[in-house]
Amino acid sequence: MNNLNRPRPELWGLGSLFPFIEDCWSNSIAAVGNKTDIARRLTTIDAIFEEIHRNLKPSSMSQLVPSFLLLRSFSAFRASVMVCLALPTDSYPLQRSCLENAGYARLISTAPQLSEHWLNRDDDPESKSRFNNRAVRESISSSDDKLALIYQELYDHTIDFGAHPNEKSVTINVVKESMKTNNVQFRMLPGDGLALDHALQTCAQVGICALMILDLVFSELFAALDFKEKIKQASLPI
Repeated sequence: MNNLNRPRPELWGLGSLFPFIEDCWSNSIAAVGNKTDIARRLTTIDAIFEEIHRNLKPSSMSQLVPSFLLLRSFSAFRASVMVCLALPTDSYPLQRSCLENAGYARLISTAPQLSEHWLNRDDDPESKSRFNNRAVRESISSSDDKLALIYQELYDHTIDFGAHPNEKSVTINVVKESMKTNNVQFRMLPGDGLALDHALQTCAQVGICALMILDLVFSELFAALDFKEKIKQASLPI
């Protein structure tokens, strides 16, 4: 039985935390019902990730760490959409994680010895310096300059809108009308609006970009699954 159909535990109604989570779930259902075009696009992107997940079989040790990172990118994509449906601003750190995991997979695939450095990160003083955004961007650019530019633009975009505590990520939930009063209001659960539309669209762009980066790493697998045609369909205007 789905737990959603069961009576809520006694502690569920204690305080406001779990009722807030229930409100998030309620808003998520409404968002999918009201925004069918972007919901369909996100489902299409997820289906590509899922098909790759089902067929992913690393053929060598050099593919093992990139495979783990692909799965983390997939998980972060799903988490970003889950959070975005109710809390758009809080989705951006997860979107950034989706991009970064795909980027790390690409970086490590260009120099398999990096797998060992990545695995020994806590014991290797130089390990952290080997893994940075510039190195990731250059590893993508070595095969696709345009994709590297898209990656960087989306990476910066996620930071601007929520992955870092900056002006946009804070003020977006402030009720503008309340700024003229002595009682400034902050929406914890923002509901529908431009912020939600923008964040959902960015989720889709991030998912597509991450998959295109991973195509550079697992080109044979992606080709066997007709990835280029599927990602083309997922990228068509809505």
